[in-house]
Parts: sequence; structure tokens; C-alpha cells
Amino acid sequence: MSDDRKIRPARLDWRAEGAAPPAPRSVAFDDIYFAEDGPAETAHVFLAGNGLPARFATSARFCVGELGFGTGLNFLCTMKAWSEAAKPPGARLHFFSTEAYPLSTEDMARAHAAWPALARQSTELRNALPPAQPGFHQLHPSADVSLTLYYGDALEGLSRADAAINAWFFDGFAPAKNPAMWAPALFREAARLSAPGATCSTFTVAGAVRRGLRDAGFAVEKRPGFGRKREMLTGRLDAAAPFARAHAPWFDTPPARMLGPGARVAVIGAGIAGASLVRALAGAGLAPVLCETLTPASGASGNPAGLIMPRLDADDTPAGRFHAQSYLHAVRVLLALQRECDALLFNPCGVLLHARDEKERIRQKKLIARGALPETWMIPREDGLFFPQGGVVAPPAYVRALLGDAPRQAGKVLKLTKEPNGWRVRTETGLARVDAAVIANGLDALRFVQMRSVPLAGSAGQVDHFPDTPGPAHAHAFGPYAAPAPDKGAGGTVIGATYVPCRPGDAAAASARGTRANIAAVGAALPELAGLDPAAARPRASVRCVAPDRLPVVGPVPAWGFYGGAYDGLRAGRQVDGPPGEVEPGLYVLSGLGSRGLVTAPLAAAMIAAHMTGAPAPVDRAVAEALHPARFFIRDLRRARMRAAR
Repeated sequence: MSDDRKIRPARLDWRAEGAAPPAPRSVAFDDIYFAEDGPAETAHVFLAGNGLPARFATSARFCVGELGFGTGLNFLCTMKAWSEAAKPPGARLHFFSTEAYPLSTEDMARAHAAWPALARQSTELRNALPPAQPGFHQLHPSADVSLTLYYGDALEGLSRADAAINAWFFDGFAPAKNPAMWAPALFREAARLSAPGATCSTFTVAGAVRRGLRDAGFAVEKRPGFGRKREMLTGRLDAAAPFARAHAPWFDTPPARMLGPGARVAVIGAGIAGASLVRALAGAGLAPVLCETLTPASGASGNPAGLIMPRLDADDTPAGRFHAQSYLHAVRVLLALQRECDALLFNPCGVLLHARDEKERIRQKKLIARGALPETWMIPREDGLFFPQGGVVAPPAYVRALLGDAPRQAGKVLKLTKEPNGWRVRTETGLARVDAAVIANGLDALRFVQMRSVPLAGSAGQVDHFPDTPGPAHAHAFGPYAAPAPDKGAGGTVIGATYVPCRPGDAAAASARGTRANIAAVGAALPELAGLDPAAARPRASVRCVAPDRLPVVGPVPAWGFYGGAYDGLRAGRQVDGPPGEVEPGLYVLSGLGSRGLVTAPLAAAMIAAHMTGAPAPVDRAVAEALHPARFFIRDLRRARMRAAR
């Protein structure tokens, strides 16, 4: 990815001022976004050209891929056709699109005014649009429609994506105006991302486009075009061309089977990980069942307050992209939850990340220079970086809102047993048979034999609530943190947090020593809090679950016996390729969230829901690999080679 990650908004020329409808023209490409009757052209070229909406009738899940999101017209028309089509119960529409120069919300609204028949869909789209940040954004404009937008170069976006596209809309500006959008490499990536029998259509019949599609494996034909365009192209890909895999085979772990609408999924654990999974899985049309011996948010998710702020890397790394994207995603989820429920979940008071030394000031300048977040989401100040969309969340209320009314099976999960078509979950109170299961119970995940090769560890932490001390105007972070209590009615200040390594099975206990340590750490940066009275504190301690690289563990649980045999050549440094990794069918893990789970869990849960159902991945492939549960096993094989070489 380019070092300059800033997204530049589209520059439009509204050439028919005062006319109805207005017709925006791209200044950069000197081409219009849509014809006078844009919806009719979309219906002819892209919907009918791909056999839609007739194909919806037999599709529990249907995925459209598009190059050139523009005004969102094709998405709006597809969304409307989906809403009106007869389709299987619980069906879901997924739409994946790329855009290098996104329109502003104001320009979107002006363009959408031309299509009153799409007023409901266009309002839902504008309400869901993300900030102009490069990379992937997963949105949910309506209950049964997801939109995965990639902001940035189209070829880069496709090469980083994972999806199973059923129909392609190739709708960039005309090949003569923007040839890069019609490059052969782009069609090859589209073929790689296609499901068997995928179709495509486009308004152009340019020779280079026909040849590029054919070389990628599409059988193309000309059809009558729309309006003044005499011809258009359609195509079909019956068998994907054997293009080289773009990543390591041990991380290439497709699901053994896709889950259809209504499939039952056991979610083991009712903290922020399990609760985020329940919401993501339910949104994907699955039926999550919560399995938890304790009440929700009994562990670290039960603290009186938690910060919603990003962890940003000075360089463009997979870990940095994951954390930045998680922050944007978590804010979207929190605001949606806040609209849905009456309880106060989130106080968007903002968070100041202090720059306490020259090293941190230099790092923060690098973050600003490379656009680690959109300008309006990261504001430089003399004393640090301010995140105005950040704030303080009430973790127990957050967890309860995420869980909603999901069914629950009380009792500790004792054993997971694989069955031919799912899993048997044995608890203290009974037995459940499910189609899939997700281990999301923190450090207790190590109780399951399927998790014994994942090196999770514990870290005990204490926070202290001072209910009678007025909270600061916004949250402060500098390693430790100080924040206003999220519930303005209850009030007070929350400070934290300590970090003490612990072993599986160890319990965390609050102590006066921990309270004094928190006061000393916070008082060093905020002298006005140095005089807090330890006797006035309400301490709470819990155990966090962490992985060695401080990144979450997210994805399908590997079949460890297969990994040990298939990739043993890594010990000798010989292996560079091999078969795709095999997994325990229908078994997943979301763990190792550490102290960032309130921010990272929703996006991690969305990754698992997408993998289960075949929806477009909400993160790029390098991010998924950085979080993959097999990463430690592969690392240890490689380290064995290095030890042998000494």
C-alpha cells in the first residue's frame, strides 16, 4: 500500500446547473457518473445483464462485486431490486465495491435527488457511509444488506480482498478516460474472487476489455446496449483460471462448509468477544446461542468504564490497519446501539492521547502526516492528539446491548465434540447440537483440546472508580488513563489500569496497593488527580487474555495434526508452498483481546461472521493473516529451523 494513504474526495462539475436531474461530471476523468436516466441504464446493463433479480429467487446469499462505486447508483438499484424480489427466508445480499475518489455526503445527496424512487435506499446509504479513510469498510444500510466498500486503488483493493462474487458490475469511467480501471490484472483478480458460475456485465465493448475478460476466463458476448450505446458486454466464468495464490498456503483456510440462514452457532463466552459475535452472527442471518456459566460481562468486560480510542502505528502495518479500522467500526456499532436502546452506553466526550516526550511527539507527527485516521477524527494539539469521536463506554451496558435477546444456555461448557454436520456442546446443564461454535471465553479457551496449540496468557488488571470526584471534561490516555464515568448521572472519575502477569486459573483480586499504583501513574501526568484518596476508591480487578504479539486471535481453528505434517518442511527452510490449511470444520476462536477488546471485538466478530457465510471479508488479507490462529504454530516451525542453524 502506498505511503500516502490519504483519500482524496471526488471533484465534480455539475454541468447542468438548475436542470433536473443534475448530471455530475468527474473533473479528474472528464466523464459523467450517470446518464440522464441512470436507474434505467443500471437496470438494463447491470441487473438484466447479470440475470437479476431473477437469480435472487434461489439465493440464500448473493454477492455482487462492483468496480467504481461513484454515486452508489448501482448499489441503490440492486438494493431496491433485492427488497422487492421473492427470495428464501433469511436471505442476505452482500455488495462489494471499490472507489478511489469517494463523493462527499453533500454531493451524494445532490446526485440522489435525481432519483426520487430510490429515496429510501439513498437515505439509508448516506446514513451508513464511512469517513474517507483508505481500506475496507463494512456497512449495514439495512437489516438484510451489507456493503463492503474499499476506498483506494481498485487493483490494490481486489488483490487484498477475499470474497465469492456471484455477479460483477464493471462500471468504471470509460476505458479511454480511465484505462487503469480496465487493466487485465484487474480482471484476473476479479476472476480469483468469483464464485463458480459468476457472471459479469459492462456498458463498453472496447476490444481491450473483451480480451482482458476472456484472458481472465470469462466467456463474453455482446448484447444490445442502452440508449445511444448500440452494444454492451456480458460474460460468465464457469471455472476460475489457475491464477497463483497471493498469500501463504497455511493461512489459506476456506471454510469446510458455508452456513446458511438460520444455522445455529454456539458462542462460548459472554464478555465483549462473545457479545460482539452474537450481534455479528445474528446480523449475518445466523442463530447464535450464548453459552456462559456466569452472567454477561462478569470478567474484564464488567469494568465501570472503558476507553473507546484507537491504537495507531506510525508505519502502515497490518496490525496498524486492523486497529485503525477497528476504531472506525466500533464507533459505528456503538452509535447504532445507542440509537436502538434507552440505556446510556457511550459518552463521546473525546480522548486526548498525551505526548509526554519527544519520541511520542515525533510519532504523533508521523501519524498526522500519513493520515492514519481522517483529519476530522484525529486533531493535533500542543499536548497531544485528540480523538473527538472517541470517548468512554459502560462495558456491562455495551455487552447487554450487543447480546439483545439472544437465547442462552447456562452452565460451563465442559467439552466440544465434532460431529458429521456440526458440533456437540456439553455443558454442566445439558447438551446442545449446533452447526458451528466459536470459542470466545478468554483464557478459559485453553480448557479445550482444540486450543492447546494457541499460546494465550493472562494479565490481571485493576481499575479504580472515584464516584465523588468530578470527572474530567474528556478522557486522557498516556499509558494509564483517566476518564469521566460514562454514566453522567452516576458521575465520578475512573482511572487505571495495572498490568500483572498471571497463569490460567488464577483469579484477580483488587488491592489497596493497586489503587495506590493507579493514583501514582495518573497523578504523574495529571497533577490535579495526584491527591485522590485511596480510601474513596471503588476498585475492580479482572483478568485479560493476551497473545504473545498483543494481537487478537481470530479465525477458524486449525486442524493441528494436518499443520504438523503438511508444513513440516518449514523446519528445514525448504517449504515455500503447499496445500491450503485445513481447519476444524465449523469451529472458530475469538480471543486474546487484551485491553483493547472494547474497540477490536466488533470488527473481529465481523471477520468470523463473514468467513462462516462466505460474505466479503471486512479486512484485507494481510490483516486476516496477522490475526490467524495458526500464526504461532507457523512461527514456531520457522524458529525451529533457525535454532537448528545455530
